[in-house]
Amino acid sequence: MLQVHLGCGRRILPGYLNVDIAPGPGVDVVCDLRALPLADNSVDFFYSCANIEHFGRHEWRGLLVHWFGRLKCGGSLRLSTTDFAAVCAHYRDTETLHDLLGLVIGGQRDAHDWHGMVFDFDLLREGLEAAGFVRVRRYDWRDTDVGRLGLDDYSQAYLPHMDKTNGRLMALNVLADKP
Repeated sequence: MLQVHLGCGRRILPGYLNVDIAPGPGVDVVCDLRALPLADNSVDFFYSCANIEHFGRHEWRGLLVHWFGRLKCGGSLRLSTTDFAAVCAHYRDTETLHDLLGLVIGGQRDAHDWHGMVFDFDLLREGLEAAGFVRVRRYDWRDTDVGRLGLDDYSQAYLPHMDKTNGRLMALNVLADKP
């Protein structure tokens, strides 16, 4: 079973082919996520956390089409990105922008750490369905291998930071399948 962790950065997942645009410890494949060196219909499962928002308004749909083509029939994409609806709700409640900047515009620590797009569930669902995905639904990070292994990533982004009991989940976590 081929599981691919797209845009892994420093969060290396055991049992996955870890792919990132920058080399680093544990990164198996260095490439742009728009040009995966994987055959069509070869991947059972993709996991992408905090990546799709780095692509522009006119790029992200093509990225989904590319990933869809690499998935086997019956394969799945688990995708996490900033939930713009949660960002707006947090801002409305707090009138504080400081905690939201990284979620909306990226950390801007290097040339790859800039956000070009924002999403709510409906927009992301529409893009996934246009690419061919079906059964688009939200998932709970606690029910994933990442959650069960106690690994922390942006699928678990809460405000206040790390308050997973009383905080607001700022991540839009979506699972979709290739028929």
